[in-house]
Amino acid sequence: MTSEEEPLTIATVLEATGGLLIQGNVQMPVAGVSTDSRSIKPGELFFALRGERFDGHRFVTEALKQGGRGAVVDQKGEEIANKTITLIQVADTLQALGDLANLWRKKHPIPVIAVVGSNGKTTTKEMVAGILERTETVLKNPGNLNNLIGLPLSLLKMNAKDSVAVLEMGMNRMGEILRLTRIAEPDVGIITNIGPVHLEGVGSIDGVMKAKGELLEGIEAHGTFIFNADDPRVVALGTKFMGAKISFGIKNPADWMAREIHTRRDGGVSFRLAGPAGEIAIALKLMGGHQVYNALAASVAASHLGVGIKDIKEGLEAFQPPPMRMELMKKGNGITIINDAYNANPPSMESALHTLAEVTKGRKIAVLGDMWELGEFAQQAHRELGRQAKEFGIDLLFLLGQFAPHVAQGAQEAGMSPKAVYIGEDHHAVSLRLARIVHKGDWVLVKGSRIMNMEIIITELGSLL
Repeated sequence: MTSEEEPLTIATVLEATGGLLIQGNVQMPVAGVSTDSRSIKPGELFFALRGERFDGHRFVTEALKQGGRGAVVDQKGEEIANKTITLIQVADTLQALGDLANLWRKKHPIPVIAVVGSNGKTTTKEMVAGILERTETVLKNPGNLNNLIGLPLSLLKMNAKDSVAVLEMGMNRMGEILRLTRIAEPDVGIITNIGPVHLEGVGSIDGVMKAKGELLEGIEAHGTFIFNADDPRVVALGTKFMGAKISFGIKNPADWMAREIHTRRDGGVSFRLAGPAGEIAIALKLMGGHQVYNALAASVAASHLGVGIKDIKEGLEAFQPPPMRMELMKKGNGITIINDAYNANPPSMESALHTLAEVTKGRKIAVLGDMWELGEFAQQAHRELGRQAKEFGIDLLFLLGQFAPHVAQGAQEAGMSPKAVYIGEDHHAVSLRLARIVHKGDWVLVKGSRIMNMEIIITELGSLL
């Protein structure tokens, strides 16, 4: 909190959540909110959340021992002797957390930009924030804390100094984007693209489209929709939106467009940005033509908030990729690693392989882990991944995970030699085999779903070379 800030109090929490005060002082200020007893700070209020594999109610006592001001629970537990400790009972602690974040957002009437999409939303969010931070005080959700817990916690850090917020929103089932939109009440919504992700939770690509489209239900007609004109599903969602719309694209006519796209010798991508504010050359420090879409979306959002095209250029060209997202890592022995280990799904895998294929010198080696949350489509998607590896001209394929045999099958069906494909039992096995065969001039892409922890291979490889 700042000196200008109206403090968050127990009274505010009760107002937002409709909770029952079991004990405590309603005027007591709260230093912040936490859902983790291990990292709670003195004076913060602990929300005891429940999940499939955890129950925060088991850690209320520990949170209070760490200096927590009190706790929000959904059941009345044992009485606490220290009556200065606050206890609030609500029907649903996760709902209460979101409701509190929404009230806090209402107390800070600043522009909020929401970024949704199957791919690129974290990079787009960071690009928008990077441009705006040159002149504004920007609140953003750290990393990809974009779910029903992370986004409210981010909003609750909003204070009187913030002049704009940029928030990415993620989902893996229906209703989540709508709920996040109701919490954050964004003025501007961006949908980067719609692809076959989270199929286990939403069933089909049409399900993904419907889930992402919940953003527009939440914004309704008062906001502005920034959309990818090259994605037919995103365009279809836009036809039903009654508010202001601004498009960006490369192939189809759009309000903002990228022209003359090319990959530089250093691996970065350059293009000419053209829009209502004029035209200017942009040189990104990012690999992959797909990054141009992220830059376009960020440019539109920044321009909508009044940033000039020269400042957009400076912001984009200064932008560094978030860790483990197409991050270039040079090894001393002349090997270049593309660290894209943060996450993976079919569209992002294809984009990453395409980027690797654009390398003009050296062998192209792909080290790929499983893609998760694909449900009944998992085997088919992994076979297609193998076929793409062959079609993109990948020289060697190192695989890890339960779906690795399906990737290998697809690659070999497409004509890749079995000798060019290796399936490792674990990270260490892959690292050892890779260390034996890589040499100067090789390019190595490392990518897989977050649960696969593919960055372990990069760390081990560095110690082995």
